[in-house]
Amino acid sequence: MLKLNRLERETFKYHAAYSLLNGIMYGGLWLQEIISRKALHSSNLVITFISMVWPVANLFSIYWGNFIEGRQDRKNLFVLAAFLGRLSLLTVFFVRTGVHLLVLLIFVYSFNAFIIPVQNSIFQENYREEKRGILFGISIAINTFGIIISSIIIGKLLDLNEYLFRPIYAICGISGFFSVLLLSKIPIRVKPRKERAGKVHPLIKPIIETIREFKENRDFFVYEIAFMIYGTGFLMLMPVIPQFLVDKLNMTYTQISFARLFIGQVFMMILLPFAGFYFTRINPVPYTSLSFFILGIYPILLSLSIFQRILDPKTIVYISYMVYSIGMAGVNTVWSLGSIYFAGDRDAAVLQSVHVTLTGIRGLFAPPLGYFIMTHFSDITAFITSSAFFMLASVILLGLHIRKRFFTASQ
Repeated sequence: MLKLNRLERETFKYHAAYSLLNGIMYGGLWLQEIISRKALHSSNLVITFISMVWPVANLFSIYWGNFIEGRQDRKNLFVLAAFLGRLSLLTVFFVRTGVHLLVLLIFVYSFNAFIIPVQNSIFQENYREEKRGILFGISIAINTFGIIISSIIIGKLLDLNEYLFRPIYAICGISGFFSVLLLSKIPIRVKPRKERAGKVHPLIKPIIETIREFKENRDFFVYEIAFMIYGTGFLMLMPVIPQFLVDKLNMTYTQISFARLFIGQVFMMILLPFAGFYFTRINPVPYTSLSFFILGIYPILLSLSIFQRILDPKTIVYISYMVYSIGMAGVNTVWSLGSIYFAGDRDAAVLQSVHVTLTGIRGLFAPPLGYFIMTHFSDITAFITSSAFFMLASVILLGLHIRKRFFTASQ
């Protein structure tokens, strides 16, 4: 049994409810490219832009991280994010084209750049180190359960009438609205702002702080290089997979939901509490390296689905998403908690905002890279390139781990 103190119990109560409602919302949003392709008949180029919205919106995270450091009024910002970043989905009834959906998603995802770093402050300050990993793992498992349940229902409804995506997305917006309000109820103990000498323009200051952080924290710098390479491999597949599943394999909404949001999440839901538990007891660097290696197998399996004649191609897709789910159980843990490991006694929101912003930077070029390879070469070439990025990221972190062990042993 988990022996939680009063603050941990109070925090986890709201954190768990937030995770469930947020999962219900994302069960619909994560079908955005498929809806754009099947219901709105969008081109591959429009789908590429839609796939860029979530990562590129994170570009402003370093400004949010710098803005909220030391602030005591973060709850007010949560309320603002709930109204503007979630209830904006109610305007989905005016969406008629893929470009309309693109504009709406820009508004929705822009506020994630604030919510994600603040979550890390909550993990860091309200959960003791020995409890943090497993509580995080349980909360993400609850989030994944919400995604699985909503995606199964949504996939069935869209197969009945694909234009039901409008009321579905409106309901997702309401669920997301209440999830953020619940998150705002969590008491937050804010670390005092760490002031630096000298005056710098507010637009330039977060960039200068990021460069200084990388110079002072070299392991974090190498860690982020590996994540940049992994993220490139991950994001470049986002414009490739929708047309591959819809056009090449003729999969239905239900089949795609089952693959991407049931199989792709269910093993994650089972493994995440264990992953979170072990995260607090081991070095996250080799842990992340192994996760990247497992993920490297997933695009290769996807590419094999249309070549082999032993199994139904859809079965190979399901197997590939099972591998994906196992790998992402590890990646999701370190993506959210890795900054706490490297932050030490600093506010983890600052490092996490750097981490999230780098997602935005790779979001500028990774999906277009996937689109370029897909249109000028082939889907298979894009899958193989993605796998190579995953494997390279794994090797870089393995090298970091070996170097640190050798250096420590030689002292």
